[in-house]
Amino acid sequence: MSAKKSKGSDSEKKLLEHAHRGIQLLTEHKPKLMGKIQAFMAEAMQPGVLDKKEKERIALGMALTQQCHYCIGLHIRACKQAGVTMEEIMEVCGIGIMMGGGPVLTHMAEVERALNEFYLDEDGEPI
Repeated sequence: MSAKKSKGSDSEKKLLEHAHRGIQLLTEHKPKLMGKIQAFMAEAMQPGVLDKKEKERIALGMALTQQCHYCIGLHIRACKQAGVTMEEIMEVCGIGIMMGGGPVLTHMAEVERALNEFYLDEDGEPI
């Protein structure tokens, strides 16, 4: 990973803002449907036998194998909030690559961008 954050027009926060605009569009046109989708997603992520941290690690691995750059960023941000370490994220990435092969490996660029945004300060130091 680079020592400095790589920021630009495609920063992770801007990417997630773009995803949220799409969700807002559906919410405006189908509010009842989106309410049910959001309620289902919130319920699925509630701690149960698996805690929030475990669920976020699983969600990140699945986002990688689905090759969804929006989901990768979203779940890395949520991993940070849940207390997942960078080392744990790298293990999840290894499993994702094992399950998804080369296409998942190329999405490590998305992982790096999200880590730079949510795990490192401007000098590349952990936050």
